[in-house]
Amino acid sequence: MAVETANEGNLPFAALLVDGKGMVVLEAKNTVNSAQNAAAHAEINLLFSASKKLGTNNLSNYALVSNAASCPMCATALIKAKITNIYYGAPNEGKMVPNITMDEIIAKTPFPIEVHGGILAEECRDQIQNLAKR
Repeated sequence: MAVETANEGNLPFAALLVDGKGMVVLEAKNTVNSAQNAAAHAEINLLFSASKKLGTNNLSNYALVSNAASCPMCATALIKAKITNIYYGAPNEGKMVPNITMDEIIAKTPFPIEVHGGILAEECRDQIQNLAKR
């Protein structure tokens, strides 16, 4: 999905919604440039699709899997959707504005969220950097 969205002129970010049995329920990609919508990050697109498909905005029984740590906007949206498990590849490298990490935002939530970061971090970071140069 990262390659596909990069080929469409977007930054190469993608996300999956996974149920409790490990099955992929939905997938989404970053469409900020192709949709000309600054909020069309992969996680936001995923949450919109999930709410429509599942008929709820409470996604506490699902996990998010992405190729990179979420930006502050997306991390906040994941909290609002009550996602309780997040798995990501490449960490935030301090280039986001505002420069606050997903972990800093999640640390302030009223309910526990398990974050599993750095999964294939180098591979994800290298792919993102290479595709973003196109």
